[in-house]
Amino acid sequence: MPYRRRMWVGGLAVGIFSLWPGTGANAQVPEKFTNLQYFPKDIDHEQLIQTMRGFSFALGARCQYCHMAKDGDPPEKRDFASDEKDTKKAARAMLRMVDAINQDYVGKLASQTKNRVSCVTCHHGLTKPRTLNSVLAETLDTKGIPDAIAEYKDLRSKYYGGAEYDFGETALNLLGESLMHSGKAKEAAAMMELNGEVNKPLSGWGSSVLAMAHVANKDFDKAKADFQGILEKDPENKWAKQQLDKLNQSAH
Repeated sequence: MPYRRRMWVGGLAVGIFSLWPGTGANAQVPEKFTNLQYFPKDIDHEQLIQTMRGFSFALGARCQYCHMAKDGDPPEKRDFASDEKDTKKAARAMLRMVDAINQDYVGKLASQTKNRVSCVTCHHGLTKPRTLNSVLAETLDTKGIPDAIAEYKDLRSKYYGGAEYDFGETALNLLGESLMHSGKAKEAAAMMELNGEVNKPLSGWGSSVLAMAHVANKDFDKAKADFQGILEKDPENKWAKQQLDKLNQSAH
């Protein structure tokens, strides 16, 4: 059955919870399960609990994210059987999607890889998985540069070191390039300056994106400094030398 092939998905979470006493999770879950539409009707009680814990860690969510509970109600009054929440309906659809990916695609690879997709593959601890770039790009479009910078710093303070977002240089390099291609030079320069602040020293790639963002933004003094910095690290960089020469010539 699909469920048995997927039981390893919550394996990590099982281990974590076994070392985390006092969660009270067992006291919240009914002894008999009703309205099971994805899992086997005769699934072992502890087995389902451990799997649900795996989902909790994968999405960074608690039981009430999918299961009905009124504000102020104690955990024992949670209505696990209710299908009122759209998140629970979505969860069933996502579980079937995971099975389809593993059985119809990954499982048929010629390499016969043992790797399988699981909830955490995409979610990485977020209920709504999104890349850092998409979050910042949306904020830039709807709220502007100061809010995007503040959002980045807030997310970094909350999630740095975890798997939720990629705070490395590459993510902001790609965002900077995307903004440049969209004609958003001011936003590109701001994001790349932020990149240089939090991920210094930038690589040659990052320094180049920063320099070109400054050029596109007509901030030529900063661009010259960028290219000079690249040449200090890589004196043989012909492209950086050509760009610096162009800037120096245009100043005359």
